[in-house]
Amino acid sequence: MRPSWRHSLVAVALLGTAAQGNYRVSYRLQVVERTGAGTRVLATGVVAGPQGTDLRLSVRTASAETQALLDLLPEPDTVNLSGTFFGRRLAGRSRRGLPLWEEDSYRRWARLAWGGSVRLYPLGAGEGRGGRPDLWVEITVAREFAAGETRPSDEVTILDSSLAFSAEAVAQPRRVLVRLALVRGDTASSPRALDLVPDTPGRRVSFTLGRETSAFDVGLVRPEPARTGRDSALALGVDVVCLRVVLPDSATPAGERCGRLDNIARRLALAAGDTLVATFAWPPVR
Repeated sequence: MRPSWRHSLVAVALLGTAAQGNYRVSYRLQVVERTGAGTRVLATGVVAGPQGTDLRLSVRTASAETQALLDLLPEPDTVNLSGTFFGRRLAGRSRRGLPLWEEDSYRRWARLAWGGSVRLYPLGAGEGRGGRPDLWVEITVAREFAAGETRPSDEVTILDSSLAFSAEAVAQPRRVLVRLALVRGDTASSPRALDLVPDTPGRRVSFTLGRETSAFDVGLVRPEPARTGRDSALALGVDVVCLRVVLPDSATPAGERCGRLDNIARRLALAAGDTLVATFAWPPVR
């Protein structure tokens, strides 16, 4: 079920100077299925972000699944779209009736102009092959100038519930907005907001609970490298950061908590029953 690429006509021309300065790239996606003489759209999506933003893609039906990480190598008038793919297909059933899956991994690439489109056949090309539907993902890659630093974004709309489809922006954060609060029982300190850069010296932050003040040195570090080749190839931890908390005048971390930049509160237990609540988010657009 190795996917294949197919080019469509180019729609947009870009100035040759676009390779210089900041710009924002976008991937516009349509999952299309052939139905007799016509077609129908099963899902749509838009993934965008600053230069260097990759696309993590997943397409799953009842009998097959493909996961991929697509990245761009830009040139003044064209762009190389390359992808690392991990797929599996239902090959049959065992004597006990359990499903048997075939798994495979591979790379593909295609060259197209900015504003052009390419077709990805995640379940294999060819109408009706192996009883699978003729299904493809239409990917349009574009870019535009951006005034300042922008954050990645993604949006997916599923139009047919029989299809599982996801598309995510993949970008390593250079800066992170960290919101912190110290909790003791049912009492919480005033929240503190810090703009931190991963893998740089930490900063001291103080919290007041009643008449008592507590201080910590906090900083961000990158997580440990992925343990499996699949997780590394799909960059599953690229947007993860870890908050490291150290007591003043101590070289031993009091604790560490990792998470994505998704504004979800994460708790880190400290000594004496205190809890540090942290959320990670993309910083405001500059």
